[in-house]
Amino acid sequence: MFSQFFCVTSAYKDPVKNQNVIKILDKFVTGFFVVTLGILWHCSSKYQVKPSQYTVVVYDVFGKQSEIDGIRTRFKIIQVAQSYISEYQKRFESHNFSMAQEMPIIKNPSFRIFNKTQR
Repeated sequence: MFSQFFCVTSAYKDPVKNQNVIKILDKFVTGFFVVTLGILWHCSSKYQVKPSQYTVVVYDVFGKQSEIDGIRTRFKIIQVAQSYISEYQKRFESHNFSMAQEMPIIKNPSFRIFNKTQR
């Protein structure tokens, strides 16, 4: 009799029901953090800016920038630009070659989720 009275009036709950509530609460908390961190990663990864073009710059013997007719100077891929630079250095030994990168301009670095994308 005392045990029945104690179970009804005590604040102690059944451990099986507690486990179900804890499991559900754990799933909600985990889901919340996964979604929140996923959204933050998505928003931050959109603004990794890569160079749009690579340009070969030619310098003469005196170190002044010059131009050579008939050589290609604009490239979209860095490996191709480096390959052309090494080939030009073999052909034109009296000149030095370097590479310049053109970075695109970012107009509004706010979160993209809240802005409409125009296509």
